[in-house]
Amino acid sequence: MSKLLGVKAYGYDWCSSMSVAEAADTMVRQGIDWALVQNQIDPLPGSAVSQLPPAGSYTDSAFRDALGSRGVRVFQSTSVFFDPAGFASRPDLRPVDQHGRVFEPFGWYVGVCPSDQSYLARKADLIASVVSSLRPDGIFLSFIRFPGFWELWMPDTPRSSVAEYCFCARCLDRFAVETGHDTRDVRTILHELRDAWTSWKCSLIASAAGVLRSAALEVDPTITVVLNGFGLGSGDFGNAVEEVLGQRFADLDPYIDHYELMFYFQIQRRSPYSYVADRIAEARASTSRTLLACLQGGAEYLEPSYASGGRKRSITDEDFRAALRGSAEADGVLVYSWPDLLADPSRVVALLDYKNGLL
Repeated sequence: MSKLLGVKAYGYDWCSSMSVAEAADTMVRQGIDWALVQNQIDPLPGSAVSQLPPAGSYTDSAFRDALGSRGVRVFQSTSVFFDPAGFASRPDLRPVDQHGRVFEPFGWYVGVCPSDQSYLARKADLIASVVSSLRPDGIFLSFIRFPGFWELWMPDTPRSSVAEYCFCARCLDRFAVETGHDTRDVRTILHELRDAWTSWKCSLIASAAGVLRSAALEVDPTITVVLNGFGLGSGDFGNAVEEVLGQRFADLDPYIDHYELMFYFQIQRRSPYSYVADRIAEARASTSRTLLACLQGGAEYLEPSYASGGRKRSITDEDFRAALRGSAEADGVLVYSWPDLLADPSRVVALLDYKNGLL
């Protein structure tokens, strides 16, 4: 059976050079099975991609129909706990770290505290509206985690330098009420109650996924859910994937059909083959759900503000093929992002070789 191929196709730069029909035809020629897209009902916040389509040349429904009619499954994306507008307008959503410091945005990433139930209810309403209006094959829950700019964590980054969130009054109150550990002392929570705190964080993120899944299923009982996960194992940064970010397969599995795990090897300065292969093997031992390795199509974080990371300035064809070989035990791969495939046909050749078992 051939592997799944997918792309994150968030931006709209392609609209200047092709119609929605031509874009859909291009994805088919590239062997793409799944497209993770954004929409204007629940638009993704500004980051590194164009967020607004050119006036008059694009509609969400036209793109969805063009892809669907050609057999490409469409997953509408929602940014769950990445919300610059909410951060600016609601001080109570600003996360607090273990040292009592309020989150300070750096670069494009602005995380918000995930424990506010009214915020989550609004996201659920948006998802229901998207599913009702656009009838996607699935939804993609991105940024569904406790805040953490994990792309800045290099292999030599000590766990002690990683900010952990969230220790705001609402989170501490909920932890006390929901676990019975009636303390607001951060030191106690991070030492004597570390396991309970981690479990509470993971259960909170999983329950948020459950709320959003339910909102989609109420509109369309056939919908499936992809979760935006991490290429991090239990040995990375002291199990930061669970302790800091709050994602645990055992908690998430009841609400998630497919996981995409971000293996951004150039961003994180990792070996493209072993980084992917080792962590896919660990994930396989923890979940029976679909596992998709999300690979970079092009180099990122090259701006001067990120220079301290010492990242390579490019991704070679061999780097990309090595990452694909490392994805052998995954069910398929996603590529971030589609413009990289449009710009570099060699990436498409490599992906088709992977899909057809020729690597």
